[in-house]
Amino acid sequence: MRLWEFISEEAAANSFADNLKRQADAKADQAKKLKQAASAQKKREQISSTRASLTKKQGELSKLAAA
Repeated sequence: MRLWEFISEEAAANSFADNLKRQADAKADQAKKLKQAASAQKKREQISSTRASLTKKQGELSKLAAA
């Protein structure tokens, strides 16, 4: 094998490895963003549930105060 053929193949292998690493990094970033979005959605649901519960209790207290 000639030196330039070896260098060419090595460069192609490095390029392929770099491309795979970029793809893996992109997938990891995407997974991180999805996890953050899911966490934020869960917190919004918890807040909504708590708000509904407090509104219900406030209504019950208003009825007791009016009685």
